[in-house]
Parts: sequence; C-alpha cells; structure tokens
Amino acid sequence: SPPTANLLRPVNRALLNQSSKRTVRGTMIKYHPGRWGLAFAFKRINGSVFPKAAVPAILSTVTTVVLHYIFRVYPWTIHELGTSTTEASILGGFSFVLGFVMVFRSQQAYARWWEGGTLLQQLRGEWFNSFSCLIAFCNDDPKKHDEVVRFQHQLLRLYSLLYGCGLQQVGSMTRKTLELIDVAGMDGESIRFLQDSHDRCEITLQWIQRLIVESDQLQIVKIQPPILSRVFNELGNGIVNLNNARKITEFMIPFHLAQMIVVMLLCFSGITVFMCAISVDSLAWAGILSFLVLFSYWSVHYISLELEMPFGDDPNDLPLKAMQMDMNASLKALLDRRSQEVPDFNYDPMLHNKMSTHVVDFDTSLMVFAKRSLAVTGADFKALRSQASKELRDIGDGDSGVEEQVAKEEKLQEEGMHLPRRVSQARTAPALSVQSEAPSHFGPVDTDGSGGTHVSEVKSQKDPSRTPKSILKADPAPPPTPPKDPVSDGSGTCG
Repeated sequence: SPPTANLLRPVNRALLNQSSKRTVRGTMIKYHPGRWGLAFAFKRINGSVFPKAAVPAILSTVTTVVLHYIFRVYPWTIHELGTSTTEASILGGFSFVLGFVMVFRSQQAYARWWEGGTLLQQLRGEWFNSFSCLIAFCNDDPKKHDEVVRFQHQLLRLYSLLYGCGLQQVGSMTRKTLELIDVAGMDGESIRFLQDSHDRCEITLQWIQRLIVESDQLQIVKIQPPILSRVFNELGNGIVNLNNARKITEFMIPFHLAQMIVVMLLCFSGITVFMCAISVDSLAWAGILSFLVLFSYWSVHYISLELEMPFGDDPNDLPLKAMQMDMNASLKALLDRRSQEVPDFNYDPMLHNKMSTHVVDFDTSLMVFAKRSLAVTGADFKALRSQASKELRDIGDGDSGVEEQVAKEEKLQEEGMHLPRRVSQARTAPALSVQSEAPSHFGPVDTDGSGGTHVSEVKSQKDPSRTPKSILKADPAPPPTPPKDPVSDGSGTCG
C-alpha cells in the first residue's frame, strides 16, 4: 500500500547508503587477545616498545659475554675485584628503590593516559548534546524555515571548529592536522582574527554563545529560557573538561623524578652486567639473565614515556584524528531531515499490546526486521483485523455464556489477535458485582417471590444501560401488585 511504500523508502535509502559509510580509524592499536591471550603479542612490532628496549638489553648482554670470557681467561681479575654477599645485598636494595620509582611513574603515566581519554569523551558528550538540543529547539514555523536552515548550518560549522580547536590545543602531534567541515561563507576577517588569536577555542565558544542569544531574540530558537540555559551549562562544562585535559599536555612529569629514574637505570644496567659476568659460571646463562633483567626494566621505562603524553601521534596514543572525524559525522547526521522528524508510529492494540521482543543485530538485521513489520501492517493485517472485529461483534450481540466467550478469546489469541479484556469484563464482572452488592445496597434479593426486593427493582434503581442483558433476560420481573388503599386498612400508610 502507499503508506507502506512511504515507510519503506527511508529503509531502502539507508540500505543504499550503507556501502558508502566511511570507517573511522585512528592511530591507536586495536587488538583481540584471543582465547589464550598469547598469540596477539607476537603478531606485530609496530607500536611495541620491544625494539627500543632490546637495544640497551642487547648491548648489555654483549658486554656481559665479553666480560665473562675475560674473567674466565684471567681468573686473577675476579680476585682483584672481589665479590661477596655484601655487594649482592646492596645491589638488591638499589634495585628495590629503582623498581619502586619506576612502578610509581608507570602508574602515574597510565592514570594520565586514561584521564585524557575520559576528559575528551566527556567534552565530546557535553558539546554534542548541546548541539542536539539547539537543533531540537529550532522553530518549526514555515515562515522561519530559511532562517532556521541558515542557523543550523552555521552552528554545524562552528561546533566542528570548536571541537577541532580543542583537540588542537591538547594535541602534541608533529603535524596538528584535523578534519574540519568547510567554513566557506564565513566572514574572512573573523577567520583571520581567529587564526591569530591567543586561544582559538575560547573565541569560537564566544561566537557560538552569541549566535544562540541572537537566534533566541529572533525566535529562530523557540524554547523557554530555563531550558535554554542547559545549553550554556553544557558548553561551560565542556570548556572546563578541555582545560583539565590541557594540563596533561602542559604539565609533564617533574624533571627531577625523570632524571633520577634515567640515571639509576643506567647505573643498574652497568652493575647488572658485572654481577652476571662474575657470579654466573655459565657463559650462556650469564648473557640470558642479563638480557632478561635489563630488557624488562627498559621496557617499563619506555612504556611510561609513551603513556605520559597521550595526545601525540604514536600508535598507542589516543586517536585524536579519528575522534574529530567521528564528531563531524555525528554533527552532520543531525542535520539530516530524518533525524529531526520523529518516526511515524501506527499504533494498533491487537498488534502492539503484545509488546513482543525479537533478537536482532543492530548493524545488519534492524532494517530487515523493520521491513518485516511493515509487511505485517499491510493488506494482510487489515483483513485479519476485519475478521477479528466481526467475531467481536458476534460476541457482543449474542447471548452466549462465559465458556463460549473464553473459547472465542483463546481462538483469537492463537491467530495473533489480542482481545481487549474490557470486552470479557463487560460480560462477566457486572453480573458478579450486582449479586454481591445487592444485599448491602438494596436489601435481600428474593428469587422465589416470597418477599424482599426483587431483581426487577434493582433494575429500576440502577442504570439499565450498564446492566448486563444476560441478567435482565434470565430473571424477568413478575407483574406489579396493585397498591392497597391507604384508608381501607385503617393504617394510614401505603403498603
């Protein structure tokens, strides 16, 4: 049917656009540990600290092997140098202090890396939500259509510029090149001022806030001021998160701590070489042990150096370029007409009151499920609904019992139709309520004509339109008794 075809048109358009979607990829390494978590560690070298850590470790190993050979060829050198448990205990204390400061630095480096990613995600969420609110607050008056479209496109480019300037401030890449939605059409003098300004992000933020105020005065944005203030709050929260992220780039690990770690690591490497060459009798084991110990220490050191600055262009840094591309894609998606219009929903109780659930793949099967649902709401469903309505009318007009009504309802449920419960309640509940309430409100009910209030009197006192026809037909009232003459019996009252 034409309505179904209209509903399927966006689905078909989405199917056509699916192949043209661009995959956003960043510089950060994504890996899958696998079942045992072992194979992934040996599949790539790019982004690993192993090559850098292997250089000092291999040099130390070669030195250990040469010294071990010299000490064995000239045994008197060992006696001249002298080795005892005292030197070993001192070396143990030195290695403990070095390990402590290196672990402390690595923990701080990972905390900086994680905090940087968290702040940028919070920043994106705050600014994108404010943009979404402004799009939703736009005036839907047809007379304002051109002004609203112009406002939305100008706002789109300012938000892309705002997020790009924010990432450029925190970034420490060699080339700070990020994707930006075309700003052609904006005032050239303003763009030149922005280029030479002290803080581009603050200037762009001021432009956005001023644009919101002017649009509110011109009724382009039509919303109550208390609700509009939420947009300004989110813009302010975003700039606060940006400044917290900037401290990671501008405030490095203190120099004296970094200097002490490097000097201690160099000293530890030299001492380890001599101790392995003198203490280990086997030439092979001397080289292996020296390599493993120093390779581990240098690996931790280089990992700390990379994590301390998370906004660079190293393979393990945060994907700033991909984040900018993702933000632009989200901003452009909100300007699509389909994202600004709430999807139509054809509610039908017999179909939707079931609230059935389905297991779907949101990447591929969502559109297939939508097409299947639309097919159900076509001509076939209209025929089924017409048949169900006919059966419901038969139930209402007939004088069948409760058992037949339940059977009808079960039959309809088996065919996928839901019978509203108020139909069955209209046939059964009032009868139960009259029989239970009659003794308390209308006196005892006399079914054999001996006395008391009859059901026919209940009928006269209650609304006949709300009384079930089954009760009125099942117990017809007897003919009324003529009233007695109040004077004839001498009582002075009516009988």
